[in-house]
Amino acid sequence: MANGFWLAVAATGALCAQADADSKEPRFEDYPADVVTHLKPAAPIFKTGGQRRFRSMIREALEKGVNFAGHYTVAEWGCGSGCVQVAVVDAQTGEAYDGPFGALPRTHVSLIPNVEADKTGLSYHEDSFLLVVRGCPNEKDCGAYFFEWTGSQFKLLRKIPIKTPAGADK
Repeated sequence: MANGFWLAVAATGALCAQADADSKEPRFEDYPADVVTHLKPAAPIFKTGGQRRFRSMIREALEKGVNFAGHYTVAEWGCGSGCVQVAVVDAQTGEAYDGPFGALPRTHVSLIPNVEADKTGLSYHEDSFLLVVRGCPNEKDCGAYFFEWTGSQFKLLRKIPIKTPAGADK
């Protein structure tokens, strides 16, 4: 019977540890990327109408250098008051990729109680494949999104919803 008790305690501990691991946000250091230094960026290759429309903003960001996932540049530009759109460019090849959302408006977040607007937006590091998006992409489905960059697309790792008042995220 004592062995059964300790087995139950061990199983409960394992379940709690798994639940704790599941509740943690992905961290930048969990998705390391080797940074390529002294890289002269390649000319960007635009594949979509949106990329061509914002080519000046994308080129300017690329000229500033690598800021994401080792040899990529995240280009950000405004899409109205308190709004951002993004593209990712491989500084080695020039390949341009669309971001994981169309628009990320900051003003929409101000409607949500207990969410500070300055804690929204994008977070990324030059030495990590992780992109964190906090807010209401395309003015709906508010939350914290954790994406892993695969080299050609964003893979959603986790979404933590932000509780919104009824109808605020429609």
